[in-house]
Amino acid sequence: MTTILGIVIALVAIAVATIMDGNSFGALIGPSSLVLVVVGALGVSIGGFQISDIKTLPKALIISFTGKDPDSSATVDELMAAAEVARKEGVLALESNLEDVEDEFVKQGLQMVVDGVDGDTVRQTMEIDINALDERHQVGINLFKTMGGYAPTMGMIGTVIGLINMLGNLSDPAQLGLGMSVALLTTLYGVIFANLVFLPIAAKLTRLNDLELANRDLAVDGILAIQAGSSPRALVERLESYLVPDDRVGHQGRSKREAA
Repeated sequence: MTTILGIVIALVAIAVATIMDGNSFGALIGPSSLVLVVVGALGVSIGGFQISDIKTLPKALIISFTGKDPDSSATVDELMAAAEVARKEGVLALESNLEDVEDEFVKQGLQMVVDGVDGDTVRQTMEIDINALDERHQVGINLFKTMGGYAPTMGMIGTVIGLINMLGNLSDPAQLGLGMSVALLTTLYGVIFANLVFLPIAAKLTRLNDLELANRDLAVDGILAIQAGSSPRALVERLESYLVPDDRVGHQGRSKREAA
């Protein structure tokens, strides 16, 4: 929702500034400029990616508007519960509780621990998963960054085309002002879509990706600690170092919350 909120705030700022200057919104509407900037930027960007990459664009766009931050505190709770089972009943007892683990990444790591996979292999396998996730996310991020870079260029192309057409019609001085307005409008659209749409979406996707990678690093650390026989209290103290101070309630606080 913050992506939508940010774009709306920026558009409101432009609208208010336009009204304060006594300008008309009619002059800012240009369907041809819109098509040239948006479709043109998308077309040029497609040239640098694979078809499989382009197919991820709609999903990345939806995630930028609806994506939620991973609940790292909930991940700590899941790992704390797993550590308590492993400490009381042994690592093999974790297998009967894996169905209750909601995070598939955590479940995968705990399954490897139950299967007796050594710590180095567990870490390497999970890090490969993390790197693959990052690479997949970077495709959508780079697509929107690329579109944000090309949009102003397409705007300038539209402006140059408009100026050429205007200069080719100097016999009608009354049309010079209108021609100049239309020509500059394409540059405006290029700047607006780059800085109010494409680049903010790329920034939001980057932030969501960073948070998810950090949550997975936390999970790897916790799973390896469980395999090493860490106590639930020590595990929570270690993993809460990844969290913001407001989410650090300690082992006792989490145990009371879980009991409630």
